[in-house]
Amino acid sequence: MKKFKPISLTLVVLMIVSGCGKAVYIENQQFVLTEAIDFDENNKLVVYTSTPVFTKEAKDRYKITFARSNTMRKSKGEIDSKSSGNLAYGKSQNVLIGKKLLQQRNSFPYLDVLFRDSRNEINANVIVIDGTVKDVMNTNMSDKGRIATVIKDLVESTYKSRVTVQTSLQQFHQQIKDKGMTPALTEMKPMKNELVISGTVLLHKDGTYATSLNHQESSLLNLLQGNAKNSIPLTFQLPPEIFHTNKEMSYVSFNIKKGKPKIKAKFEGNHLTIDIEMKAQIDLTERLFPLDVDEKKKQLEQAIEIELQKECAALIKKAQKYQLDPFQFGVHVRAFHYKDWKKIEDNWGKALSDAQVNISPKVIIKSIGVLE
Repeated sequence: MKKFKPISLTLVVLMIVSGCGKAVYIENQQFVLTEAIDFDENNKLVVYTSTPVFTKEAKDRYKITFARSNTMRKSKGEIDSKSSGNLAYGKSQNVLIGKKLLQQRNSFPYLDVLFRDSRNEINANVIVIDGTVKDVMNTNMSDKGRIATVIKDLVESTYKSRVTVQTSLQQFHQQIKDKGMTPALTEMKPMKNELVISGTVLLHKDGTYATSLNHQESSLLNLLQGNAKNSIPLTFQLPPEIFHTNKEMSYVSFNIKKGKPKIKAKFEGNHLTIDIEMKAQIDLTERLFPLDVDEKKKQLEQAIEIELQKECAALIKKAQKYQLDPFQFGVHVRAFHYKDWKKIEDNWGKALSDAQVNISPKVIIKSIGVLE
């Protein structure tokens, strides 16, 4: 019996403690699931929040609140004054940034409060809006659900398809601070009362807008980053004369199942050369022209290799034009050539833009589909 006395006493104490304190009702809480910043027509900072509504009597499933202020932290007080419950920021799923803001200013200082306040969620997705944040927040979601959940699910599903990137607030912080890379963020566009992931936005090292990538370029970016855990979809238009077809029907689509790039960098004096070798195993998913693949498999592999090399090289050239490194080549150079890296780390974008980058893919067709 003596053994059970401590257990009984513990249970009694726990029962007493659990009954203490004031009850917190979910109806009285305002969980901020999406935060957004943009410039209005007068180039003044506007901050938006989206919070779910749990009251049964309410018709809307979420509430959009906005405030104009000089800082994001100051806007919280004004937004709080418009809310009927206590604002809770620890469950944020999305952080939206208007492209207009990025074209004029570095957004990173405006997000300082999100990194500095431990109550904030640093795993929220960072998304650039091609258009205005106002249009996104006012998109009709009556047939889709709460806007925060819709945006989160849209980003995650398109990233799984590898037609964009997925960058958390924590990863964005690293991309800005790490000298061996530049930021790449999901791009979203409001279109006819729909929200569409249009590709990827690349930022300068100072956090301002540089350029955008479409879906195909975004897939190639994921490939060059070595981010091929999920299949990477690509569609190429091959030269029609190779397989005796016309231009309109010379398309082939495939998924890259495995394709991790092997990067080698070398310095000759002050000149940097980066060689990228990549063995890509692919599954054919579409072919518009007739072809005996068993007989001409090697020829098809070589044709795809040439186009893959061209498009990867064009993407790298595009990044070099703006002195960007979304591929994180700088991380590799720092790891294997530290002494040389120290000479150029403060001007890595310029060093990469002057570098010679060679890419040599090797394509292997693993599957041509069940019909063949």
